[in-house]
Amino acid sequence: MEIVRNLINTDLGLIKQFRDDTTSMLHDLDYDDDFIFKIRLILDELIINSYKHGNNKEFDKIIEVMLCFDGDLAVIKVKDEGDGIIYSKERDLMSDHGRGIQLVYTLADSLYVKDNTIVVMINTNEEDEDI
Repeated sequence: MEIVRNLINTDLGLIKQFRDDTTSMLHDLDYDDDFIFKIRLILDELIINSYKHGNNKEFDKIIEVMLCFDGDLAVIKVKDEGDGIIYSKERDLMSDHGRGIQLVYTLADSLYVKDNTIVVMINTNEEDEDI
């Protein structure tokens, strides 16, 4: 089991470094390139959402990221210091807001939103997804 937990100041450079370090770690652990791309895309969408909307680009506010990779399951949790996330699965696809979370919803096997925290679960074995 691999667990990564990081507290990131609301800074694009620090966010990029965390994302790059995480994808490098997954490469070193021999995860499939498609899976790594999915994780990278989910991290980008969730952390940038926290950067822009949750923490309003305020450097002193923290984005908490936790990742757990355990065999067939990966869990990603992102929490910011914002007032909370308003998300509905039924939404106007032409809306200016919510496209990033909608993208994450389509990539993930499960997505949970509560207050200012999003938790995503992903099956690491593509061939088992239809079970």
